[in-house]
Amino acid sequence: MNRLRPLACAAILLVAATLSTAACAQPGGSGTQGADAAQTPAALIARADSGRYKGSATATMTIVEVSDFQCPYCREFATTTYPRIDSAYVRTGRVRMLYIHLPLANHQQAFAAAEASMCASAQDKFWPMHDRLFATQREWSGQANATERFEGFAQELRLDMDAFRDCTRNDRVASLIVGDAMQASQAGIQGTPTFILGSRGGQQMMTGAVPYEQLSATIDSLLNAPAPAPPAP
Repeated sequence: MNRLRPLACAAILLVAATLSTAACAQPGGSGTQGADAAQTPAALIARADSGRYKGSATATMTIVEVSDFQCPYCREFATTTYPRIDSAYVRTGRVRMLYIHLPLANHQQAFAAAEASMCASAQDKFWPMHDRLFATQREWSGQANATERFEGFAQELRLDMDAFRDCTRNDRVASLIVGDAMQASQAGIQGTPTFILGSRGGQQMMTGAVPYEQLSATIDSLLNAPAPAPPAP
């Protein structure tokens, strides 16, 4: 992890994420393919954006994960800690996750992997693609044929392949990924993974492949903390 600015900077990212949720989140579906997946550019962007949220919109905590699909520490978190957080907190309705992209310059396949995930997100498959990308990171990282592997994952997920290829090959979701990276940079985040936990009980930033026990303790502390008293009139 690189050096980070003070925690106050993380508030910028969390507030931006909250606004993005309100502006772009749409009800989940059972999967959209064919003509529906190849929507207008604006509709495709909106659907891809909303698809990388996971968990109840009424959850009392949001965890913003700033990550890179080619980062080994991100893979470690995704394959060890994240499944337990998903089971204990996300699927029980207490926590909502938001994935923010920060593909680092020294990871040559990271941007293409991010595009594959967001093009899958446009067809309601961000998280299944997320899982495949991290599970196989050691197989495609540094490989010239990585994009072919990503298309193979899309086929395994039964995506509309014409829509997926159009999305990836024409950079339909690139603006979302660039916007994520700019937002992270403005918040002072330079390394991955970084997590911003926010609830009415407070806010905290954590960095690195945080072990489940440490992250769980922080989540419980924030969830159980009383809301700050309103300022005196």
